[in-house]
Amino acid sequence: MSAAANLANTADPAGALAQAWALKQQCYAAWSSEPPCAALAADALGRLAAAHPDEPEIGALAQWTAAVACLTRGRMADAVLRLDQSAAAWQALGRPLEAAQTQVPKVMALSMLGRHEQAAACGSQALAAFVALGDRAAAAKVGLNLGSLQMRRDDYAAAAGHYRQAAVLFARVRDTEHSVMADIGLGDALAALGDFAEAGRIYARAQMRAGHHGLPLLQAMADESAALLDLARGAYDAALAGLERSRRVYARLDLPQHSAIAEKQLADAYLALRLLPEALALYDQALATMAALDMPDDRAWTSLQRGRTLAALAQPGPAAQALDEATAQFDAQDSAPGRAAVALARAELAWAADDNAAVLALAAAAEAAYAEAGLPEGAARAAALQAAALLRQGDADASRGLFQRTLDQARALQALSLQMRCLAGLGLAALAQGDRAAAARALQAAVDQFEAQWRLLPGDELRGAFLADHLAPYEGLLSLALAEHGEAVQAAASPRAGRTGRSDRIKRARCAVLAAQVLRRLDAVRARALAERLRQGPLSGDDDATAALRTRLQWLHRRLQRQADEGAPSAALADALHDTERALLEQMRRQRLAAPDPSGQARPPATEVPTPLPAAARPDELDVPALQAQLGAADAVVVYGRQGEELLACIVRRGGVQVCRRLARWDEVQAAWRLARFQIDALRHGAAPLHSHLPELVRRAQLRLQALHALVWAPLADHLTDARRLLLVPCAGLTGLPFAALHDGLASLAQHHLLTEAPSVRVALMGLQRPPVAARRVLALGESSRLPHAGHEARAVAALFADAQAFVGADATLAMLHQHAGDADVLHLACHAQFRADNPMFSALHLADGPLTAERAEALALRAGVVVLSACDTGLAGQAGGDEQVGLVRAFLVAGASRVLASLWPVDDAVTATFMARFYRELQQGRTPTEALAEAQAGLMVQHPHPAFWSGFVMYGGW
Repeated sequence: MSAAANLANTADPAGALAQAWALKQQCYAAWSSEPPCAALAADALGRLAAAHPDEPEIGALAQWTAAVACLTRGRMADAVLRLDQSAAAWQALGRPLEAAQTQVPKVMALSMLGRHEQAAACGSQALAAFVALGDRAAAAKVGLNLGSLQMRRDDYAAAAGHYRQAAVLFARVRDTEHSVMADIGLGDALAALGDFAEAGRIYARAQMRAGHHGLPLLQAMADESAALLDLARGAYDAALAGLERSRRVYARLDLPQHSAIAEKQLADAYLALRLLPEALALYDQALATMAALDMPDDRAWTSLQRGRTLAALAQPGPAAQALDEATAQFDAQDSAPGRAAVALARAELAWAADDNAAVLALAAAAEAAYAEAGLPEGAARAAALQAAALLRQGDADASRGLFQRTLDQARALQALSLQMRCLAGLGLAALAQGDRAAAARALQAAVDQFEAQWRLLPGDELRGAFLADHLAPYEGLLSLALAEHGEAVQAAASPRAGRTGRSDRIKRARCAVLAAQVLRRLDAVRARALAERLRQGPLSGDDDATAALRTRLQWLHRRLQRQADEGAPSAALADALHDTERALLEQMRRQRLAAPDPSGQARPPATEVPTPLPAAARPDELDVPALQAQLGAADAVVVYGRQGEELLACIVRRGGVQVCRRLARWDEVQAAWRLARFQIDALRHGAAPLHSHLPELVRRAQLRLQALHALVWAPLADHLTDARRLLLVPCAGLTGLPFAALHDGLASLAQHHLLTEAPSVRVALMGLQRPPVAARRVLALGESSRLPHAGHEARAVAALFADAQAFVGADATLAMLHQHAGDADVLHLACHAQFRADNPMFSALHLADGPLTAERAEALALRAGVVVLSACDTGLAGQAGGDEQVGLVRAFLVAGASRVLASLWPVDDAVTATFMARFYRELQQGRTPTEALAEAQAGLMVQHPHPAFWSGFVMYGGW
C-alpha cells in the first residue's frame, strides 16, 4: 500500500488515469494476501474518481475496486451491484475486455449469495468473451470461479474438472497466486469425492507454495482445507490445530465471511469430539454472522450441524426444527448431498429416540442418496448407523456383516473415526454371537485406534468428551474379561479326578492373571484426563486474549459480589459473568489448539490402522504389580464398577486381585443412596432447629446407612477383616457417598478402617508413589468478611506449627496465596466455597479479592503436601466423560498436592472448628493425613453422632 500512498495527486487527466490503474493493480494484488490493503487501495481510488468526475474510465475502475473491497468485507450483494455498474461503464467506453473482466469476481459473489443459476450464466458469458478476445488468464479465472460455483452446488465432479482446467491455464500464464487457488479448490472437490490421499497431496503442495510466495490468506485456506480433510479422516489433533491457525489468519485479515465459515468448521470438530454445548455456541454465532452477510449455502450446512448437535444434547424438538430449516434451504438449492445429510441426521435423531425402524429406513435412504451423489464417505457413515441399529434390535449376524463391509470401505477412505466405530460395532456383534476371539480382536483394535487419537488431543475437556462417546469397546472388553475370569474361577473350583497340585497352581495363576485384567479393564476409562495431566505437569501460561478475559472476569466477580453484599445482585451482570466464563474457556481451548504438542509425539499417518499391542506395551495400561508393591499386609484398594445393572468390585491386596461379582443391583444401590442422602441433608441448614429430634434423626440416618452398607459393603467385608487401611475408588454414581458413615448395625466403617479415596486406580498409584512431605511449613488463609469463624480457624491452625503463616480477613487474598503456596507443606483454606454444577471448572473458593476457581487452582505450583479445603461442598465434582470428575479436588491434585481433604456437604462452623483442631493436632504429631482424619472423625463422633456432622470430610489421593 506504500506505493499508493506515495502517488502524487495530480490534476493532469493522464496522470490521474495512470494513478487509477496503479491503484486498481494494487487492489487486486492485495486481495488474497492483504485484504485490508486492497480495501485501502479501493478507498483511495474512490477519492480519486470523486476528484475527476469527468473521467469515466477512472469511475469505472473505482466501481471495480469498490466491489473487490465489498468482497473482502463479505458484502456480496453490494459487490454484484458495483461490478454491474463497472461493466456498464466499460461497455459504454467500448472496452469489452474490461467489461468481461469485471464479471469474473461476480461469479463468486453470486455463488456466495446462493444465486447459482445466475452465477453459471454469468460465468459462461464471461468465458465466451475471453475466448473470443484471446485472454487466457481471464478465462482461467472464470474457470476457477465456475469450479467454486459447482462446489457450492455440490457437483464435485464438475468442480474438479473446472479446477483442473483452470490450473493448467494459470500455469501457462505463470499466475502462481491463482494456481494455488485452483489447487485448493481441486483438493476440496477430490476430498468431497472421497479421494482423500490425492486431496492430501494437493493440499500439501498448496500450503508449501502459498508459504513460499508469501500468500497468507491462501496459506490459511490451504490449512483450513487440510484440516477439514483431517477431520473427515478422524485425525482430530491435526484438524483442530489447522482450523485454529486458519481462523486466526482470517480474524487478523478482517475477513468476516471466512471467519464465520471457520467458526462453523471448528464447531464441526467439536461436534465430532462430542464437545456439544461448545459446538452449539459456535454454530449459533456462525449462523448470526452468515445471516448478516447473506450466506444461504453456508447457513444450510450450519443449520444441519446445529440440528445434529441438538439431537446429541437430547433436545429432539429444537433438533427437528433446525433440520426442517436445513431441509428447506437445501430444497431451495436443489442440493442432493444436503438432502442426504439431512436424512442421516434424522436417522441419528431417531437413534436417540430409540426408534430402530425409523433409523433403518432413514439411514438406508441416506446411504442411497449419498451413493447416487458419488459421496462414498457419507454412504459409509449411513451404513454404519444401519449396522448399529441391526445390532440393537438383536440381529447380530446382519449387523456383523454390514459392519465388516463398512469397515473395508472406511479403510479404503482412510476414515479413522469411521473405522473406530465399525471395529467397535464388529466386536460387539461378534460378542453377541459368542465369538469371543473375534470380539476381542476387533474391540482391542478399536481401543488401540481410539487411544492413538485420544493421547494427541489438546486439553482435558476434549479428551473427556471424546472418551464419553467411545466407551462401548471398553465396556465390551470388560464384559469379555469378566466372562473369562468367571469361567477360570469355576474351572479351578470344580473337582476333577486325577487333578495334580501342579494343575491347580496353573489354574490359580490363570485366575490371578485374569483378575488383574478385569481390574485393568475396570479402570481403563477412570479419570484418564487427570492421570495424563499428572504425568504432563502444568500447562503453558495465558496469551494476551486469555489474560484480558481473565481480568474482565475478576472485575465482574468483584462487581457482582459488591451488589450481592448490598442485597441486589444484577441478573444481567450474572449473565455477563457466565458469558465471560464460557468465552475464557473457549479462548484457553483455542490457545491450546494453536500451541505445538508439548510431548513432541507425532501423529501416525491417517492411512495407518494401529496394531493391537500387548498389555505390557500399552502406555496407559495400569501397572498392577507396581500397585501391589505399594501395599502393606494390612492395606487394600477397593475398586467399584458397574456392568449393566450389576454392581461389582475388585479388591487389590499385596498378594493379588480378587473380583467380587453381583454385589447388588444398581437401581437398588441408587435408591438406597438417595434415601441415605435425604437423612444427611436433614441437617444441611443447621442442627439448632432440630436439636430435640437429633436422637431420632441419628437412628433414621443409621438405618438408611445400614441398608446402603448391606448393598455396597457387606458382600466385601469378609475379604477385608484384616485390612486396616483402605483406598476406595468409587465408580460414577457412588462418588460423593460417605463410605466412612456406612454402618453394619454395630459400628461405622470409619471405626473399622482408615479410609481414603482416589478417582481412579492409576491416580491412586501415583498418589501412593508420592507420599506427602512432612507437615512443617503451614500456610493458612481465612476469609472472614463473610465467614467470621474462618479467620479464627486459620489463626488456630497456624498456631499449632512453628513455621506457619496466617492471612485472614482482607489479607486472605489470591495474591498472598500465589506468593506463599508454593513453599507450604500444608495449605489450609477456610472460606466460602461454591460448587458450580453448570460449569465445574468455575467451582470456586472465595478469597478476599476474588474467587480461586478450579481452573485457576490448577495453575498453582504446590509441593507434594496436604491441601485442606475447609469450606462447603469442596469435594463435589461434575461428570466429564467416563468417570472423569471435574472440581476443586481435581484442581489441587493437578496443581501438585499429594493429598486433598475436602467436604461432601455443608458442615456446621463450630463442629468444623473442633474437627480441624483435632485433625491438625494429630498431623502435627506426625500422623499421616488419613490417620489424622480418622482420629478427628472418632473424636467428633462421640460428641456429634449424626453422620452429617463427622463424615462429610474425605481424604483424596492416598493415605
